[in-house]
Amino acid sequence: MAEAAEAAAEAAASGVYITWRCVDRQSAARHGGGASDECARVARASRCLCGCTLGEHAPIVARNPRAPKCGCRCYGFEFVPSRPEELGMWWLPRRAGFDVRTWRAPCKCKHGHDAHDPQTRRCRAPGCGCGAFASDYACINCECGQEAHETVFETTAERDAVGRPTGERFKPLADSPFLQQAV
Repeated sequence: MAEAAEAAAEAAASGVYITWRCVDRQSAARHGGGASDECARVARASRCLCGCTLGEHAPIVARNPRAPKCGCRCYGFEFVPSRPEELGMWWLPRRAGFDVRTWRAPCKCKHGHDAHDPQTRRCRAPGCGCGAFASDYACINCECGQEAHETVFETTAERDAVGRPTGERFKPLADSPFLQQAV
């Protein structure tokens, strides 16, 4: 919740709204996914599939927002969940010795997202035959995998034009002020 609030504050200040959006709404609807196609707000501390944070990528320009590149080989920022709770793996942080800072979103080959080449998506772990990153998880909002999502960069004007929330309405739980204050 703190990262989502941070992302909302960054978006309101910069005028650039970054979200992780489900593009396969039919599949999400079949699985009982959430009403919104925006599954996560993205902040500077959010992780990219390459393993870097958004803050480690090139700065975002408000007049022409797009996925920025970083010093590694990635083509541009692509959000990947950075906490197991975002993927319904709520029990992991409760385990003795579990360190959420070292956890990485898993591929079906059982290696983390950052063990995969950001361009080819092939696993770089020795002896692994994984041809490309395939998420071994589902989004807690829409129940779709990483592959059914895209990272979207929009200006305030673009969001206003299509009726998406901006400013105060973009904050987590903005439609439930009582809950927002309780959390």
